[in-house]
Amino acid sequence: MRTGSTDAAATLGDSGRIIWESVNADYELNEFEKRQLLEVARCADTLDALEADIRANGVMRDNKPNPAVVEARQMRIAFARLCAALALPDPEDDGVPRYQRLGTRGPYALVSGGGKRG
Repeated sequence: MRTGSTDAAATLGDSGRIIWESVNADYELNEFEKRQLLEVARCADTLDALEADIRANGVMRDNKPNPAVVEARQMRIAFARLCAALALPDPEDDGVPRYQRLGTRGPYALVSGGGKRG
């Protein structure tokens, strides 16, 4: 079944659309990768909304932490993990091996630079 990720991308906000368009301009993604990218873009839009709430209402509400602060922290973690799972190579990669953390709790391993996906 197709996910309709391209159609869903039409509903993205500014940050999500920028991410969606820039990655799709640089890489040829399969349907699974497009779905992952869509979730990355949605996370970016959600982070924007949460940050707007925090700016408007402050970090504390009624002597308690603003729930948007807690949710933003969680969303940043999800965003970072989704970006890592997408595993796009750096388009400006200089080919110098570097350490990369594999998996969410995996060991560090030496990896070589990669090119564009195709």
